[in-house]
Amino acid sequence: MTFGERLRKLRKQLDMTQEQISKNLNIVRSTYAYYETGKTFPDFDTVVRLAHLFNVTTDYLLDAEPTSPQLNDDSGISYTPSIKKIIVNDWSLRESEQKLLIAYRFLDKDTQQEFLNRIERAAADLYDRKRTRKKDKEPLN
Repeated sequence: MTFGERLRKLRKQLDMTQEQISKNLNIVRSTYAYYETGKTFPDFDTVVRLAHLFNVTTDYLLDAEPTSPQLNDDSGISYTPSIKKIIVNDWSLRESEQKLLIAYRFLDKDTQQEFLNRIERAAADLYDRKRTRKKDKEPLN
């Protein structure tokens, strides 16, 4: 099922018109109609807003669900669907984090790795700065 077909199906399930959806998203009807027909695709922010509106995940909208019943990360740990559900429920993501993940999935593998390396370096630098500041504030015994 294509992205547009998913949108159409979800809209019809809610018994809404394209006009109603477009007003809710604050876009013109023809723009939304183009999403459904596949002539154009929404930006990341709009994908997130559509997911919220239809009460589905962005993965569902983008057809990014795994085809296998088990998920594997790079460490070789496998997750069953029930564990995935627990993780999703316990790790609710802010909208900005959802946008980051959507953008990340559009990158090629090399760019993804470069991006992860930069984030990890930035996080480590921030951690070190905070730790140094805390040590500087500790009284001498």
